[in-house]
Order: sequence, then structure tokens, then C-alpha cells
Amino acid sequence: MERENQKPTTPSNIQKPRQLVEKTIPNEHEMADSYMEMNLPFKSSPALLEEYIFVDGRIRTGKLLEDLDAMAGAIAYKYIDNGDPDSPPVTIVTASVDRLDLLLPEAVEDYKLYGQVTYVGTSSMEAEIVPEGIKEANNVTKPPKKTPEALGKLGPNTVLATRFTMVAIDSVTKKSAKINPLRTETPAEERLFEFAQANKARKKRASETTLSRHPPTHEERLAIHDIYLQYSQYKGAENDPMTNDEDKKPLPKNFVWMEDTRIDSNFLMQPQDRNIHNNIFGGYLMRRAYELAYADAILYLNSRHANLLAMDEVIFRKPVHVGTLLNLKSEIIYAEGHPHRSFQCRVVAEVIDVEKNTHETSNVFYFTMAATDKETEPRRILPKTYAETMLWLDGKRRRLQGVKSRRLLLDQLGKEDPSYTSSSSPSSFSSSSSSS
Repeated sequence: MERENQKPTTPSNIQKPRQLVEKTIPNEHEMADSYMEMNLPFKSSPALLEEYIFVDGRIRTGKLLEDLDAMAGAIAYKYIDNGDPDSPPVTIVTASVDRLDLLLPEAVEDYKLYGQVTYVGTSSMEAEIVPEGIKEANNVTKPPKKTPEALGKLGPNTVLATRFTMVAIDSVTKKSAKINPLRTETPAEERLFEFAQANKARKKRASETTLSRHPPTHEERLAIHDIYLQYSQYKGAENDPMTNDEDKKPLPKNFVWMEDTRIDSNFLMQPQDRNIHNNIFGGYLMRRAYELAYADAILYLNSRHANLLAMDEVIFRKPVHVGTLLNLKSEIIYAEGHPHRSFQCRVVAEVIDVEKNTHETSNVFYFTMAATDKETEPRRILPKTYAETMLWLDGKRRRLQGVKSRRLLLDQLGKEDPSYTSSSSPSSFSSSSSSS
């Protein structure tokens, strides 16, 4: 990364074509191409812990998300390096982040982050990152380096696992830049590569079935009608000129209108959070979005006892430039209500150029949150309009898929998670289909 940052970005520098070097996925005999490790010694470094400590005594999740993005960028820069200081400069940007499920420990532990490139396209690459907690055992706290076999398998100390899709852009022309091809040499490397290919195909299929492209299914239309019958009986629902609002019942205390969970915040984008081309780091945006979602969650719960269970895939649609205004809007879009403890929070990031008077959506974040104490009783979310009902339905879809994904993860780790379990099959669209 340092070598790329030092290169000039004047047009004269693009006359020499960039030479590509075939790379290998690192293995236990050769780890220099893209493999990286990063230590976060929270227990042994009070100064570092002071930067990361949260109000509840645990590690700030938003700061960890920021570190993951920074590490993915460092891995990508390391991978594209061809050893030629005179080659055209390349900028690495975060294109997307896969869904991640968090299994943060209750107590403060030292963390070690492992990562490497596992898939390469023409100008994009996928970096897998796995943070793990380091537990002291016989005064030995430094675990061995990860092999491809181990990096693809999660263990009992795994904090989370996710993949970043990074894209290379020519720093002068702003067009896609070809990157080094990847050669697989072992069965373990081939499995990682094939998994990444399958994951790419899965994301493409998922994008083709969104509510913005296809209408709700028959089961979902029945669920929409059921929720309409429910919310229309209460005062404050969407007005019907043929009915008298005075004849309706007051909204029960264990319900809340979706619109009443909305909060927003504005941030002026500062140069301290930019890359060399005046764009704000993706990790900074994730941290800000999560911290607003957390604030929304504790307001909705009337309790500070909230925790992040998962963040759905994030796509970075537009760059965010220094000097623009970042407006974040958060709302709770889906919650079954007590005794279910989890709920879905949506945060929309909008970039405002005050001089040009333009507004552009850069990201939409979806977080699965949960109440963490038994005394807190989440309220059931009710939409009022068709647009809100589509958000509610999208949240329901994400929740059901999240139950399946987290269950698979916990089965792999041999763990149980009472904050996100289901008493019945999550495939059903009935209101009692799953509990968290």
C-alpha cells in the first residue's frame, strides 16, 4: 500500500503498461503473496483497550468493522504488488462485504486477525478475514499461522468470518485495472477458490429475487394481508375515509409503529478518514452506520442491553468524498416482539453535496440486533403504508435467512446461541415461524 501511495498520479505515468504477475494462494510453505496477520492485544495494552472499549465493557464492534476493512485493503494492495515501482498507480476500493455473524466474547480478550486473497477476477478480488480470540493456555498466547485448510474452517475461538470484495481502479484514468491472476496449487486452495465462485453466483441469484424486481410470493401476500388486518384496527393507522379513527383501539404497549423508530444523524466527511484519492474508507461508513443502528436499537428497547448478531451483505454503490455531508437514517423494520428477542434494523447512507445540492444513496445497511437481558421485552413492529410493508417483508425475509445462516454457523462451531434460536421451522411465514 505504501508503494502505491507514493506513486504520482499524473497522466505521464500511464504510458507504461502494468505488468501482471501470477500469484498463488498462500500455503504453509509459502505465505508471502497475500497472507496477513494483525494482532489486537487488548488485554496486554491498556492504551489500545482505551481506544476500543465500549460502554458495556466489551470491545466496540464498530471499531472492529473498521479494522476489518483496513486489513482487507492492505491484503489487496499486497496482492496487486508486482514489484515494479514505476508501474501505473492503482487504487483499491471496497466494493462489498459479505454477510457476517458476530460471536463476540463477553470478556475482553486479545484478538488475532488472519486474512488472504481467495478469489480473483479481472479487476476484483475476494479477501477472506477471520478474527479469533486468543485464550491464554500454558502461558502461550500466540497461535500458529493459518493454512488454507485452517482458514476455511472456523474454530471455537472464532469471533466472525467474512469476505471483502475489493476492486482495483487505475488512479489516473479512474477505470478498472487488471490485477495479477491467481494460481491454485493444492486441493485446499482449489476448495477455497471454488467456494468463492459459488458464493459469487449465490449473491447474483439473490439480487435477482429482491422485492424491487419481483412481487411478493403467494405466501408473502397472505402475510401482507394479515399484517394489514392487524395494524388497521388501531388508532394512528393509515386513514381510511370510510371509517372513523375514534372507533379504533389504541395501540397496545407491546406494539410500535415503524415510523416511530426512525432516527437520523449527519456527519461532515473529514480528511482524517480518507484514502489518497479523497474518498472515505468503507470501514468508517460501516462503523458510523452500526453505531447509529445501536442507538436506534436501545431507543426502541428502552434499554442499553442490545447486541449485534449479524450484518447482511453491504454494497458500496457510490464513493463518499471529503467535504460532503453524510446523512444516516435508521429504522427498525421488522420485529416479532416478545418473547422473540431479535429484530432487523435498516440504515440508509445518503451523501449530500451542499454546493451542488445533490443527494445520492451510497449504502443500505441491514443489521440483526437482539435484546440481551430477560427483563427487556422487544415490541412488535407495525407498518402503516404499502412502502413500509415492503420494508417489513424484506426484514422478515432477511430474518428467516439469517436464522438459517446463523444456525449453520453455530452447528459448525458446536455452539448454542439463545439470542437467535427458532422453536419451529424458519421456512414458514406464519408469525410463530421463528424466535430469537
